[in-house]
Amino acid sequence: MRRPDDKPAALANRRGDPGAEGQDPPEDGGSEESHGLMEEDVETSTPESRRLHELLIEFSRYRSLKNPLAGICEDLQLTPTQMHALSWLGNDGPVQVGVLALRVGITRKTITGVVDRLESMGLVERTRDVEDRRAVVVRLTEQGSSVFARIDRGMDASLRRVLSLMSPEDRDAVFGILERMLARLTAEAESASGDSQAS
Repeated sequence: MRRPDDKPAALANRRGDPGAEGQDPPEDGGSEESHGLMEEDVETSTPESRRLHELLIEFSRYRSLKNPLAGICEDLQLTPTQMHALSWLGNDGPVQVGVLALRVGITRKTITGVVDRLESMGLVERTRDVEDRRAVVVRLTEQGSSVFARIDRGMDASLRRVLSLMSPEDRDAVFGILERMLARLTAEAESASGDSQAS
């Protein structure tokens, strides 16, 4: 089974991201359906999904797995959302504001405030999209790139800590599961994109 390089994988799925540029995030105050929280979703939960949820909660209680990133947030006076936005910009490069909102998982209205704050800190800058002058693109500044490099090192430290708890066989199993899941998600996104273009 192929094992990935030592370098942490990029956070973005560039090939088949369902959050396409033409798709807008929900506005504040949207319905539960628009945020993906539907009553039937709760009713159809399974023992496996609840078990996974419980395990993830238990993992989150161990501060040793979060210390590097928490320390970066504290030192640089960044909120988790701001750090998330910087991570996406560092991995994906310049993106439109609406796309960044989709990546971070917040509304367009909220991302505007996040970008405003990061811009005032000298970490990002706004420019016009060369292909669509009506659209605003956000990119990292030189200082922002330095901060992203530190975030990336912190993420790598956290991942190394997680991997150190696994045997080589368990690592191979995890890599294989994630790679197969990614392949399926990519195939689903490409199929959905093809269906929308055909219609």
